[in-house]
Amino acid sequence: MSSLLVVTSRAEDVSELNEILRETSWLLTDVSSLDDAIVKLKAVALPIIFYDRDAAGVCWQETIERLIAARQGACVVLISNVADQYLWEEVVQHGGFDLLSRPFRKDQVLSALAFAHAHLRAPWPRVC
Repeated sequence: MSSLLVVTSRAEDVSELNEILRETSWLLTDVSSLDDAIVKLKAVALPIIFYDRDAAGVCWQETIERLIAARQGACVVLISNVADQYLWEEVVQHGGFDLLSRPFRKDQVLSALAFAHAHLRAPWPRVC
């Protein structure tokens, strides 16, 4: 079973992602704050993180950097209401791995997870 940490204060995000992952081998753990996420990352092996761009706290750019610092090698996927090339490039510049837009589409969620999971298992140097 593979684990995914979701950092969002939106109950509907958790509900939708749980529904998408219901018949997969993914286990979703959700928290609503950056502080809770850092505690989880230090306690449990959760290498893939979906982070809500609009979550309360510090700016998302700083949050990505803090999440990666808390879990070396983690792949952080930013959740946003909008997705474009400019935002994706900014995510990558700040150490993030990918961008996922709302409303969630099953194929996009599973593709992002598969890509991050494959990246984590690959023998090459990690960039996220």
